[in-house]
Amino acid sequence: MSATTETITRPDLDVATRRPSAGAPDEPDERLTPHRVVSLIATLSLFGLALASWDSAVELPAVGLMAALTFGGGLVLAGAILVVRSERALERVDVAVLALGLAVLVARAVEALYHNPGYGTDEAAFEQAAATLLLHGHDPYGANLLSALSRFHVPIQYATYKLNGGVVSTYGYPAAPLLLVAAFVRITGGAQAVPIANVAVLMVSAVTMFKLLPRRYRALAVLVPIGLPLLFGYAISGVNAIICMAALLPVAWRWTAVGRGGVLDSANRWQGACLGLAVCTQPLAWFVAPFVLAGVFLVRSAELGRRGAARVALAYGAIAAAVFAVLNLPFILWNPGAWLAGVASPLTQHAIPYGQGLIDLTLFAHVGGGAIASYTYAAAAFYVALLALYVLRFRLLGRACFVLPLLPFFFSSRSLAEYFMTGAAVVAVSVATDEPAAVRGASELSRGWSARRRNAIAAACLLLPFAFTANALATPQPLTLKIEEASTTGELQTVWRLRVLVHNRSDEALVPHFATNEVGQATTFWNVLSGPARLAPHATATYSLAAPNVGSMSYITSPFLLQAFTATPQTVSSSALFTPQHFVTTLLPSYVNGVIPAGGTTHLTVQLESPLGAAVQRAGVRVGLAQLIYGQQALIPAEARIDGAPEGATPVYALTDAQGRATFALTDSSPQGHPVFFQSWVQPTGRYPFGFSEIVSVLWR
Repeated sequence: MSATTETITRPDLDVATRRPSAGAPDEPDERLTPHRVVSLIATLSLFGLALASWDSAVELPAVGLMAALTFGGGLVLAGAILVVRSERALERVDVAVLALGLAVLVARAVEALYHNPGYGTDEAAFEQAAATLLLHGHDPYGANLLSALSRFHVPIQYATYKLNGGVVSTYGYPAAPLLLVAAFVRITGGAQAVPIANVAVLMVSAVTMFKLLPRRYRALAVLVPIGLPLLFGYAISGVNAIICMAALLPVAWRWTAVGRGGVLDSANRWQGACLGLAVCTQPLAWFVAPFVLAGVFLVRSAELGRRGAARVALAYGAIAAAVFAVLNLPFILWNPGAWLAGVASPLTQHAIPYGQGLIDLTLFAHVGGGAIASYTYAAAAFYVALLALYVLRFRLLGRACFVLPLLPFFFSSRSLAEYFMTGAAVVAVSVATDEPAAVRGASELSRGWSARRRNAIAAACLLLPFAFTANALATPQPLTLKIEEASTTGELQTVWRLRVLVHNRSDEALVPHFATNEVGQATTFWNVLSGPARLAPHATATYSLAAPNVGSMSYITSPFLLQAFTATPQTVSSSALFTPQHFVTTLLPSYVNGVIPAGGTTHLTVQLESPLGAAVQRAGVRVGLAQLIYGQQALIPAEARIDGAPEGATPVYALTDAQGRATFALTDSSPQGHPVFFQSWVQPTGRYPFGFSEIVSVLWR
């Protein structure tokens, strides 16, 4: 198809990308409205980053100033977006919005790295440790990298745990992130190399999107990579899906034009190289690539015939494969077994279920649990089914080229939101630059089939994945878990030991590994102090469990689940929600701002409240009030009187009245050199304390 013909058949693209002449008259406002709306939303999206950056204005004045300038500059640009009267003027404003977005992104990154120098994922720690090994001449694949979790201050509960009770300890991705991080280790001297690399990639993504998108949609390059807080969060946490996203952006650009005329032009060859780079980043791209290659084949089949289209698709795929081979070949030659085991590990390691997909029904709603492997089979079957439907019904599904590969992850036992969120920028570029006419005119393998036949084949394709999904949801959890007793750390307000009654409802002996879950992600497996390692079929046993580290101790302020995982078969079982703290205490008043004369009396009232802050009117609840002095060098016993008790007595107990209150009189006969700090809690007889209040200070002089 000639360029002239394409311009005629794509008036929407022409209007979106052409430049008006310098002397062009003002354009109708209705025509500019979509552009204005996109640019305005993108500009306003920067305010969230600016506010988050401003929090460090005292410690990092330059960052705080950048935040303030973002608010002022954003308002000015918003006004300009609404009053300029030509497409060219709006384009110039978009450039300014991009520049402002990049500046505030840097400020936000500085603020985040300053306040949290530790890494948020084991993925980031392993990448930097592996890159450091590479720079010292050692093969990073297969090396045990667990020590990197401590070195880069990764909370141990954020490690990736396996159903067999183990923990992932090796680098598990192709070579591209490794090589990129190695370069940034050199640049930064090793300080925060992974998040800095990812933020740099995020900035490149924004600029790349800006260049690739039609002019009226260019502000999406600010809105999506910069304005979406989650993408920044993934970048600063070192999630390498950000790198994969950046590599896929050129692949998505006008992908329906790849190989037009039977020739891969220079832009197409670059796109093929970017596809290879994406595949060399992480497995997410492995699932996208077949859809892209199939789409190129089907679009070109209408123009070149199947043989010509196959040559184009194979040449495109060969470029991607060559890039993958070039980057990985040194590691393959170094130790092929270690490289293959590392690259394949995300698919073979059998990590515990986790994510924001269908698996949540099992993890938190007790639906299923006895057939975790069925989630994996369902995801694989959905992928094959969607690829088949994509090929058979391409004219209908073709424009979803970069969405359909993501859908199966929703059914997987590891359905992390990063798979969906990082795909947003790629989908935006695809939908803004593909050619609907090319998709509608593409060849379809089901062309000429009746609607009845098409529907029957579609139903057949989806039958197996839905069967696996049904089995995953219908197979009940094999273990019944009942928390009978909890031991806490008192004022630290965490649970460190549990006594649990466990019943095996299944016909198989099971080896359970226990973890608590209060935020959607299971902790490190708890230590089994007593209880059988293998629980016989239909047997019942009592387990005593101890938290392995501070990070795995659930807070008594938050309800949590106890979960048990088994590797053979792959199962997860969850207890009922355990609520250590049904209500809390608060002290009234919350502040005693005046100095109390020696011998003077003040009063503090303990009020029971629900976790949502509503007053709990319950009489007879035993509450305690304690006193302590936090000295400059050490803790100091306080000597105030609480409700007439002897001087220094602590804690002092009382029962609440019908309003859920207990009032304590506080006095101190002598001046104090330090403020006395008071805190209340609920102290049931024979149970652990809970409901700790805020701390109130009182100074007697």
